[in-house]
Amino acid sequence: MSLCSRAVLQAGRRPTTFSKPTYLYLKRQLATEAEAQAPSFDEPPPPPPSSVGGDAAPADAAAPTTPASPRRSRRMKSKYTDGKIHTIETMPYRCYQAALKIIQEDRVQKLARAEAELRSIEMLKKHRGYAEDNPRIKRMEAYAAELLLNVDKNNPRLKYNYDNKLQRDPHRLIYQHWDDKAWRSMKRKVLMQRIRQMFIVPDVLPAVNPIVEVRMKFSRTTIEPGVKVLARKSMHNPSVKVVPFDSKERLVTVVVVDPDRPNETKDGFDFYLQWMVTNCPVSIESPMAIGRSTRYGGRDEVAPYEAPYVYKGENYHRYCVFILEQDGRLEVGKKDAPASDAKKPSAPEASKPQEPAQEAKTDATSEASAQPNADETPELEKKETGPVTEKAPEGSQEARIERLGFNLRSFIDRNNLTVIGAHLWRCEFDESMMDVMKKLGRQDWKMKYVRHPEFI
Repeated sequence: MSLCSRAVLQAGRRPTTFSKPTYLYLKRQLATEAEAQAPSFDEPPPPPPSSVGGDAAPADAAAPTTPASPRRSRRMKSKYTDGKIHTIETMPYRCYQAALKIIQEDRVQKLARAEAELRSIEMLKKHRGYAEDNPRIKRMEAYAAELLLNVDKNNPRLKYNYDNKLQRDPHRLIYQHWDDKAWRSMKRKVLMQRIRQMFIVPDVLPAVNPIVEVRMKFSRTTIEPGVKVLARKSMHNPSVKVVPFDSKERLVTVVVVDPDRPNETKDGFDFYLQWMVTNCPVSIESPMAIGRSTRYGGRDEVAPYEAPYVYKGENYHRYCVFILEQDGRLEVGKKDAPASDAKKPSAPEASKPQEPAQEAKTDATSEASAQPNADETPELEKKETGPVTEKAPEGSQEARIERLGFNLRSFIDRNNLTVIGAHLWRCEFDESMMDVMKKLGRQDWKMKYVRHPEFI
């Protein structure tokens, strides 16, 4: 720094020849030089000057050191010197600590009341013989569950962990309650709106009450309820994730039904089973029902996934996904014993002598009466067989259950299932549909549906 600049800065006023940034820079330089020249009181004083005779300084004398800048030696100092990690629960706030004390006392009281209620339930079952479905037992169990839920409802630490998505115990009731509440506040409402808007109820089922969240992905793309999926993206089966909000372990069946499959024999639309996988284990720790593999974990693929296709001229198809809770393992479409084994007589019956027939019917009239007329046989077969259904080749897994005309309501009633989740997507004719139908081996990929002139 020049002597002129130093004199001006020491005078304490900024001349008109200097700009403000230049003035601040020079002032900072002057302050730095002043700090460097200031003596350090921590270090020992420098040695005295040498004598007139030019005697050298003693060998053990310490060489003068330049003190470090205060800005560089400044370090962050912790507020607490005990080395412990302090949370908000240990902060010295009297009001907060008093509130925590009240919350803890309330928690202890609710736990005691819940334990007393559960003991009362056990006594009623043991001494008075009350069953599980008794109304009084159900009310007492609901009250005890509400007490256990409200034990940690006011805990600020648990709420902080939930809001910030920190590590938490998935089996804790309060976390399950908050997850269920967040799902019902928006996602479940959107799902029910799509189900009513697209007439899934009552076209497929009379009522649907989802209690678990169903998430679907096609090729790592999340599918929201009711969206339209391109044909080339739905070539392979989706990954289905069932997220429960309790600690119960379930076996579920995943069913995909297309209620808009055209049926020429009925001159209308019919149900078509697109996919069915049974015995899928689901829990809060492993919510993935079906991923890339459908045979892992004891799953049984009754009807393999069939890529959806829509003909030109048709409206979009609705593909309804239902999660059905099972009571136990479900065996669907198991083949019975062969007829040859059923016709064989048992050992005692084979040993008995055969009795002669009373009267052998050899008259031609009796034979003609026993067999229907050849002209009447085709009409009788048409009435009994009804519409022709699409069957899989013999010996394949698809032959275990009929796809066309699949009645989901009777299937649920026959196997004692409960609908606990739902999802849906749509598919329409697009530019990639013909390529998909060719890959599937469809020979009618050029077919087009047109409206009859009477209805135009």
